Amino acid sequence: MSFSTRLLCALLLLGAASASAIDIVVDNDDLAPGYVETGDWTTSVSPGYNDTTYRFTSAFPGDVASTATWTPNIPVAGAYDVIAIFRRSTNRTVSAPLTIVHAGGTTNTTLDQSGSNLVVQVPIGTFNFDAGTSGSVTMANSGAAGSYIADAFLFSTDVDDPPEITALARNPAAPIFTDTVEVSATVTDDAGVASVQVSYSAAPSGTNATVPAYDDGLHGDGAAGDNVFGATIPAFPQNELVTYFFTATDTATQATSSANESYTVNATASNEFRAVWADSWNSSFLNASQAQDLVDTCRANNINTIIIEVRKIGDACYNSALEPRATNISGGPSFDPLGHLISLAHDTSGGKKYLQIHAWFVMHRISRGEALDPQHVLVQHPEYIMSDELGNTTGGGSIFIDPGHPGTVDHNVAVIVDCLQNYDIDGINLDYIRYPEAAGEWGYNPVSVARFNAFYNKSGQPSGADPDWDAWRRSNVTNEVKKIYIKTKMIKPATLLTADTIQWGSSYSNFATSEAYRSVFQDWVGWLQEGVIDYNALMNYATSNTRYQGWTDLSLASDDVRGSIIGIGAYLQTTVQNSMDQLLYARAQGAAGLNIYDWGSEVNAAGGATREQFYAALKTQVFPTWVDPPATSWIETPTKGIFEGNVTASGVPVDHALVTIDGAVATAVRTDGSGWYGALELAPGMHELRFSKPGYTDKVVNAEIPAAGNIITVNVDFNDTGVHGWMLMSD
Repeated sequence: MSFSTRLLCALLLLGAASASAIDIVVDNDDLAPGYVETGDWTTSVSPGYNDTTYRFTSAFPGDVASTATWTPNIPVAGAYDVIAIFRRSTNRTVSAPLTIVHAGGTTNTTLDQSGSNLVVQVPIGTFNFDAGTSGSVTMANSGAAGSYIADAFLFSTDVDDPPEITALARNPAAPIFTDTVEVSATVTDDAGVASVQVSYSAAPSGTNATVPAYDDGLHGDGAAGDNVFGATIPAFPQNELVTYFFTATDTATQATSSANESYTVNATASNEFRAVWADSWNSSFLNASQAQDLVDTCRANNINTIIIEVRKIGDACYNSALEPRATNISGGPSFDPLGHLISLAHDTSGGKKYLQIHAWFVMHRISRGEALDPQHVLVQHPEYIMSDELGNTTGGGSIFIDPGHPGTVDHNVAVIVDCLQNYDIDGINLDYIRYPEAAGEWGYNPVSVARFNAFYNKSGQPSGADPDWDAWRRSNVTNEVKKIYIKTKMIKPATLLTADTIQWGSSYSNFATSEAYRSVFQDWVGWLQEGVIDYNALMNYATSNTRYQGWTDLSLASDDVRGSIIGIGAYLQTTVQNSMDQLLYARAQGAAGLNIYDWGSEVNAAGGATREQFYAALKTQVFPTWVDPPATSWIETPTKGIFEGNVTASGVPVDHALVTIDGAVATAVRTDGSGWYGALELAPGMHELRFSKPGYTDKVVNAEIPAAGNIITVNVDFNDTGVHGWMLMSD
């Protein structure tokens, strides 16, 4: 190691009084001039500091006069604690002379190195040192008899750091010419923050100004005293480029500035989804009056999308050909909740704004123990039910159907397709598209277990600790999402598919360890990256803003292929303002949309706040003007296409056949339990499709995706010489 020594700088996050510790260790293993000897020294066979060697000599009659000198390279002048590090033993000297050269002169003292056999740290004293290498510690073997140990010296101090400025944000993120802009930043300092300022300039007008920033809860800075400082930049004309930065000064007069942030003033606000989930357990659209109130409130507060729960427990809040009518519809026997809501939301007469309606389907949670209608799927198909490893079929009061059973998937697809074919919905929203969160291991439907064992060549009941069993359950959910995505796009390509995804815990830095991925088998990061959903409707329900921001950031970092609509749990927030702050954070980070859970519960935990106050804050701070939802680029201007189809053998579906496109491993997909496959994100042009399954001769088919956005169906039968398929062009 070089003479510059080992310099360890660590910021100790211990509150406002903390500072950076500078710990400089000079060891006998360091090169000159860090460590220098004279006389006669020997290398030890026992370990010393850091489990490395040390040097020793002695002070007996006839021994050579010897010295060892440690010279630190001090980075910052100041008072340093000097600490000797060495191994004690019973044969050591009780009085080793030390000479400390420091900024104030020279100090002589002695060091007792005797005692039990142990590596110790012994404080020598605190001394002022100049920056550089003018200071030193020298040990001489001129004291009491015994062995002298030359190992390491630690020079340690705390220093005042300049303020740290992080988490810059602004609201609105993309201002228009009428907007003042609240800018904020988190400012922390070991000595305490004395002042924070925001400097801004605008071009081409040439405006320059500096204004104070405050941590008082009144300047877009969150709560008073939370280390977030805010200031207001005035409105500027359209096309002005506004550049700003923060400068913070601490109580020790150290100052630092942030990097520049800039925005261009727009003529109109950026398009985004502004959504609210409205459940059908409570008042929402179950009669004409409720539906009118929902639509009127959304329009009045510039909310452009309603995600309405049309299936909550295997029932339908619309006229379904496949599932029974919800028993709590209050608009009369002929009232069609979904149809009526669509007619109100899509009515643009008289200048009314068009509201998107996304139909919200609860997928796998199919019952909560209520009496079942004879047309309910569990009555018609009890074989679809999910059980845990002990055979229980109810967990946490809920009953699920198992996506490992092909009938579950095909029934769910059919339910959604039926709704899409009969209603002008703008989107499909998948909820409970996962396994249960109830205690135990779930997914032990006999058909699913048999399929798993056949594919993995295993037998018996899978172990919950088997990674193959985890991967199996995860793939069941993903394949169902993909099938819904492709089948709905074949009917109405412009219909958006979103999925309500979970964020339990704090594993946003390692998604593979998250509850979503490893416990309920919802690989929503993979869905975004594979393009099997249009938007991740993240159920980011958290009172902790650290958790909220961490999960928001993960979704946005994962959505290069698709997009993110970030939902807040308004019902959890103890203040209306925290709901607003969370919505604004997601916007500032670039979310495609903002979502509120849920209609009617917006202020449940907000200490007496009213819904009227919630919507007043929403309109004032977050949605001050109307914007339409954004264009979905991969739908409106697609660059890729899709192959899908069915694989059979003499008409019988082939489970887990392998389909590979152009021989590329990355394109390989498996058929599901009904023999269906889907391959997305394929370039237009000719492709070779290879179909493989042990026991069958491979089928190779050349097929074309004529243009981006096309969905091409290619069906094959391993026992048929023909290829049967058709092409469905997108709108």
